[in-house]
Amino acid sequence: MSKEYPYQYIKYDIDRAAKIATVTLSNPGKRNASPFWGEDQLLEAIEDWEGNDDVKVVIIKGEGDHFCGGHDLEGYFEGFGTRTKTDPKGQPNRHQLRMQRHYRNVWKRLFFSLKPTIAQISGQCIELGNQLQACCDISIAAEDAHIGNLGQVGGISGITLIRLYAHLIGYKRTREMMICGRTWSGREASLIGLVNRAVPKEQLADEVMNEARRIALLPIDGIVSGKAYTHLVWEAMGMGQAFTELYFGHTLGLKLRFEEGEFAFFKEVRSKGASAAVAKRREIYAPLGGFGPADERPIIPMRGGDYL
Repeated sequence: MSKEYPYQYIKYDIDRAAKIATVTLSNPGKRNASPFWGEDQLLEAIEDWEGNDDVKVVIIKGEGDHFCGGHDLEGYFEGFGTRTKTDPKGQPNRHQLRMQRHYRNVWKRLFFSLKPTIAQISGQCIELGNQLQACCDISIAAEDAHIGNLGQVGGISGITLIRLYAHLIGYKRTREMMICGRTWSGREASLIGLVNRAVPKEQLADEVMNEARRIALLPIDGIVSGKAYTHLVWEAMGMGQAFTELYFGHTLGLKLRFEEGEFAFFKEVRSKGASAAVAKRREIYAPLGGFGPADERPIIPMRGGDYL
């Protein structure tokens, strides 16, 4: 990595004999939540693996027990120039649109990467984590992983990669995930098509590596040609538009106006910190089923503790 960062969020390693690269998201004290500049490090990794003939396939995983818990909200609003204690007016739209376009284009680069990508999902895979796995070619999750878009119930309730999610899980599941904050276990996510499949967590690493080795048997020219052809088809279907929609919509979403009596999540983050805001949100939703593995709604009903 060439730039100077407070620390290395993206750990990037290559097994040259196997032709497999591994990206490890590393902020384990915060469930591998991404700092504001985390996408810049991801872009550097993409730039390397696309031009590196020692890489045929890329595994993306989290350090420790979790994949990615979303954005690290400490510093996130300052980074995008929204209203803060030190800057109560915030930056103008032109500043935010420029920043948003840059970072959403990083995700577009991942989605259209010329090398196949596999997401190895364990523990929390929330908001940005869910977006990341959705942009990968293949996603394999632990059965007890926890997947969803909890950031949406902070208020923006639908300003995300909605076109991509709708292709994966359909309109109704996407809207439920966005406006209800519904989350699913890895097993449930596999049933609706949000991930390819789910396996017991103790088998996850071996399952992902086996899939990567299968891909690495292919000739590198065939791999890149196949991905480039897929890019053409996805663009014709309008998938590239999802990232343009996101950068424009997200700029508006970070400037929400909350009315009297409404829970202003973003304001809570700015005034009291991310942990306090998340705790308050959890308290508000708890009587309605809350969030988390214990409160997930099964896709297939259960009888006597077993799936039908």
